[in-house]
Amino acid sequence: MDMSFCKFSPSVTNENKTAVDNVFINEFLPTAPDMCVKVYILGLSKCSTADDKDNTLEYFAKTLKICEEDVVSCFKYWEELGLVSILATNPIEVRYLPIISNYKNIKKYKVDKYASFNIQVQEMFNNRMIMPNEFAEFYNLIEHYHMEENALITLIKYCVDNKGFNLSPNYCLVVAKNWIKEGVLTLDDVNKKIEELGIVNDNMSLILSAMGSKRKPQLEDKELLKKWLNDFGFELNVVVYVVKMLKVKKRHLDVNVLDEYLTKYYQMKLMSVKEIENYESEKDNMFSLAKTVNQQLGLYYDDLTNEIEKYVVNWVNMGFDAETLKAMANDCHGTTVKTLEAFNGIVNKMFRMGITSMGGYQKYLADNLSVDGLINEVLKELNLQRTANNTDRKFYNIWANEWGFSQDVILYGASLSKDKANAIAYLNKILSNWNSEGVRTIDKVKQVKVDDNSGFIHNNYTKEQIKSLMTNLDEVEV
Repeated sequence: MDMSFCKFSPSVTNENKTAVDNVFINEFLPTAPDMCVKVYILGLSKCSTADDKDNTLEYFAKTLKICEEDVVSCFKYWEELGLVSILATNPIEVRYLPIISNYKNIKKYKVDKYASFNIQVQEMFNNRMIMPNEFAEFYNLIEHYHMEENALITLIKYCVDNKGFNLSPNYCLVVAKNWIKEGVLTLDDVNKKIEELGIVNDNMSLILSAMGSKRKPQLEDKELLKKWLNDFGFELNVVVYVVKMLKVKKRHLDVNVLDEYLTKYYQMKLMSVKEIENYESEKDNMFSLAKTVNQQLGLYYDDLTNEIEKYVVNWVNMGFDAETLKAMANDCHGTTVKTLEAFNGIVNKMFRMGITSMGGYQKYLADNLSVDGLINEVLKELNLQRTANNTDRKFYNIWANEWGFSQDVILYGASLSKDKANAIAYLNKILSNWNSEGVRTIDKVKQVKVDDNSGFIHNNYTKEQIKSLMTNLDEVEV
């Protein structure tokens, strides 16, 4: 596969000579930095011999006596002006484009407009040459994001003071863009931000000291601390506690490891020292609980960490004990509850019913299983050879709890329904009729005449009465 560094695009005629377009000479060369012109001309010469072994980034850097990063920066300068296209970065591939077709879209800055800015910024970076495309990025922050020029200079100085002369201008660009997102645009905004980070600096120094590190807090450290304290809402003493705890547990500790743990605690809503301490001390018990629940449900996971953080911690915080959760998981075995998500749904339903202890769970089972016994008596009377299901339970709840029929009345209704094609539907009709008639006792229901076709006899209501009732049915709450 052809991976040459520099080539003409298909729309540029490929001739065995180096021809420099007059538009380039007249319009681009006068304002372009010298090194960028050298890189462009050398690349132009290599486009005619794209398979040349010297057509490489290394060759360009060696020939022009600059680093490879500066070569790439020069090509980025020309890419911004529309003369080349960087197709890939690793390895880098550059395509030269027709000049005329791109000329009208060229965006250039006046040479003298940012002369003072350029001098001040370049002096901050000591001997590190800032490339034109990097300056253009700074100009873009001023012109398109409306950051004040003095504000940007102060921000860059702050970054250099914190990181040293060897930092990349791109680092300052990233910081500036992040601050702009926070609304930092004026010199006053930047000074307030720096003052705020100065306060954070003292706290971060305390944390680094607790880690055993003697290094100076970096801007990234301060932004992390702001996240922990302001976004997450941890108290400083909690962060220091976690540092000390991790020092005991881990050989290597840095701010990224600390951030990982604090993020995890935040997601689990463990915000105090006591809550984190309890979690860490109970972690072994939680692993054992998670493993047992999985076994009861027929599940297996190599890593239980995610399960503990997502489910088990929450179950424990709801007030469930291990004994109850294990019993519930065991009772779910062989049912349609076959995933942790489904079991979590069962746990949440129990919690909403106020059932979190073993005693409460056993009472729930006893109450519901005794109802199943009553339902099974009805099914037997209907000559249905099966046990109670969820539909039966819903119907029975309506009959007994909402309509208020006793078991003997329901069984009597079942005795009238057992020879019908759809015995359950017929029983529903009979009980519904008795409910609408307001009869509840066994003596009263036996006096109501039942129509074999419909389950009850219509009274002689007029069509107008029935029509009025149906029209207003949507107002009835059930």
